[in-house]
Amino acid sequence: MTRVFSRRRLLTAACASTGMLIVGCSRNQTPPHPPESAASPDASGGASTTATEAASTLPFSLTGVSVTSAPTQVEQAASPAELSPLWTLGGDFAEIGVLPLSSEEVFGSASANPNALMSYAAAVLTADGPERLTPAPPAVVDPAEYFEPQDGTATEEWIVWKAATVDLDSETAAVTDNWQLWAYPRTGGGAAAVVGSAQELNGTAQTPAGPLEVVPTTDGGNVYWASAVTVGDQWERQVLCYPLDGGGGPTVVGPGDLPAAVDGGVLYAVPNAEGMLTTVAHWDQSADSSDTVLSITSADASWQLTGLWASGSHRAVAVSSTAEGAGTYIGLWEAGQPAPDTWLHAPSTIVIGSAGAARFAWGSGSDGEQIGMYAVAWDGTDLVRLGDATGYSRPALSPDGTTVLVPSSDGMNAVSWTVASF
Repeated sequence: MTRVFSRRRLLTAACASTGMLIVGCSRNQTPPHPPESAASPDASGGASTTATEAASTLPFSLTGVSVTSAPTQVEQAASPAELSPLWTLGGDFAEIGVLPLSSEEVFGSASANPNALMSYAAAVLTADGPERLTPAPPAVVDPAEYFEPQDGTATEEWIVWKAATVDLDSETAAVTDNWQLWAYPRTGGGAAAVVGSAQELNGTAQTPAGPLEVVPTTDGGNVYWASAVTVGDQWERQVLCYPLDGGGGPTVVGPGDLPAAVDGGVLYAVPNAEGMLTTVAHWDQSADSSDTVLSITSADASWQLTGLWASGSHRAVAVSSTAEGAGTYIGLWEAGQPAPDTWLHAPSTIVIGSAGAARFAWGSGSDGEQIGMYAVAWDGTDLVRLGDATGYSRPALSPDGTTVLVPSSDGMNAVSWTVASF
């Protein structure tokens, strides 16, 4: 599962040359409060509520777990990846790559007029050209009615993605998120359809954007998403569950962020009383209940969860600090284990990750100082550097993890992508 690459992000990639980090955050959002629930084992392996002091190899502690091995320093340990390039796309804004579905197909978006910002349709891209999943927008479109294909993920059976209205000239463009959720069945001949929207949920086009990049993910029956939701006269970040068939409104999983679908439910990050995302929870749809998987604490209270991913039984979490130069720790573990048993340390302030069946890949997004892209096997071996991309460090893996989409960017010109196999 991985992040989608939008035209808006392509246009802002050049800001990386000035050292800007673009993550589309809302600075005025009231942080949600965590639910009151006892920690107990879940399908991913629960952690005890008895706090123990983690080893000094990490700058934060894991509740109930002692970390004994030192984290791998990514830049020092990674060797150049041996990839087999298959074909390329992009470089002119006509096609925007998102994630490889296989060695021959890439999900993304396409435009017949790349000079027009509001001209993109969701598409399956191939070396022979795009197959649009949604109709091409008209030549003249009302900005309020144009939804740009953006963040998304794929499984063997489904592609799910977020679309949103765009307004580069508005001061509110970076703090509002007028989203739609789309789903497309890869088998059976069905059509792409909207399964939910911010306007339907909140009755406004001014839903606040979240502080982190969030991706809609699916377990094959539902789409999981996080959004600001009106609760009385306040906004609260909530994780939502939408049925893939579009039948009915969302189920509220709970206050939180960063959903990552797993079999029969979803992992998500839960905030503490101060609004910091410090707990990974698991929601079981059949029981309609959430249990704690793991929690982190730190002496200076600066560390929190900034990413959460899953593929099959594999799990990945990113933990970042507000302290300058602290970097990000990436933890890898398997369902049934109480917590990550492999840790890596990346120097970037945030990680944009992609989870496949065979490995985990990541980059630093639009962080202009850290431009490297990496991949690692789920057991922590075979750590490789995929290359560099200034302002657009966002590799993407196919669901089976054997194909990777590697962007190439100098931070000034249109991004291009190489589809390659490991």
